[in-house]
Amino acid sequence: MKISLESLDEQEILRTMGYRGSEIPSDLESLIRRCIRQTLDTVQPRAVFRRFPIEKDTGGIHISGTDLIFPGTSIQKHLETSDEVWLVAITVGQEMDKLIRTALSEKPEEGVILDSCAAVAVEAAADKVQEMLRETVEREGKFITSRFSPGYGDLPLTVQRNFLTVLDTSRKIGLSVTGGYLMVPSKSVTAIIGISPTEIQTSQNPCDGCILRTTCELRKAGTPCWK
Repeated sequence: MKISLESLDEQEILRTMGYRGSEIPSDLESLIRRCIRQTLDTVQPRAVFRRFPIEKDTGGIHISGTDLIFPGTSIQKHLETSDEVWLVAITVGQEMDKLIRTALSEKPEEGVILDSCAAVAVEAAADKVQEMLRETVEREGKFITSRFSPGYGDLPLTVQRNFLTVLDTSRKIGLSVTGGYLMVPSKSVTAIIGISPTEIQTSQNPCDGCILRTTCELRKAGTPCWK
């Protein structure tokens, strides 16, 4: 599935960059807007998703019909009222990685901004997919959780390889994973979205189950990795 992006949120790009100033200098604002245009001209957002029933036991969350298991207490809490899930993978493509690498070597400041633009772009694409999936299940009188990804809480990144295999992402959208469980292209996301027959009052804060929650600088700054 191809996804169209018409714009990117400048404030979200600044947040991703870690910018703390109260005002944006005009030269920086101009550079950000130029980088946004470059990003929108370069990214090729694509997604793949599948819906599965799930089984729950002490070993974790089992994705029915596959050998994929999500261990840990964080994902069990997140899917507490769910009996199905959407498995989702999204990438903005390899060309964006090339653009960022070139810029970082030739114009580092521009490279940093492009990297943030790409991160915001993939999240914007994920938001579009999530909204579409929400509308799908709402027509059935059901509800969805927020996105939850490998690496959140105590859900290990080691599930990433099998996750991508189940979705056949290498063939369908050109997304693979390295031996260190990093995704290629790098500006990609995977997500688990629960489907619940009952309205979901709250979704778990992934920080709650994370072993780094007491020392994480991102969390202290109010910009955790999952936002």
